[in-house]
Amino acid sequence: MATAFDTFDQYALGHYDGQIEDRSHADVVSWLATGSAIGYGLAVHYTGDKEAALPTDSEASNGITVRETVRDNAAGDNPDVEYAQDTEMSVLRVGRVWVTVDSGAAVGDTVYVVPDTGRISNTSDTDTNIEFAGASFLTAASAGDRALIQLNGN
Repeated sequence: MATAFDTFDQYALGHYDGQIEDRSHADVVSWLATGSAIGYGLAVHYTGDKEAALPTDSEASNGITVRETVRDNAAGDNPDVEYAQDTEMSVLRVGRVWVTVDSGAAVGDTVYVVPDTGRISNTSDTDTNIEFAGASFLTAASAGDRALIQLNGN
């Protein structure tokens, strides 16, 4: 007897950090997480040799880490929703992805990255945050809520 697939509602049309909205224009690459463990829906900076880390100082971000449901098993053996250091991670370079925003956002706002954390914001925070070139907010969100952003590659 076959096992029924009963978790569709858990993943369909949900807004989770790092969840790709649709794959019609998605460009997803595999890079190695370096420097630390990296959570889903965070900006990363390509460091070369197929490796990426959380951006620091003024390093430009090149993508957002993608949520992988095969790794996301909070009730099972892997309660952490992150890529462990020195493991492969999926990174969206072009496309639409859901992220948690630190300070809220309005449609069309510029996307900024908080250094050392990879978190997303819509404010430059007196030039501390790093602008994510080619990225913009497609939905509005309050601080701490999720918003859909569009990445156009850089």
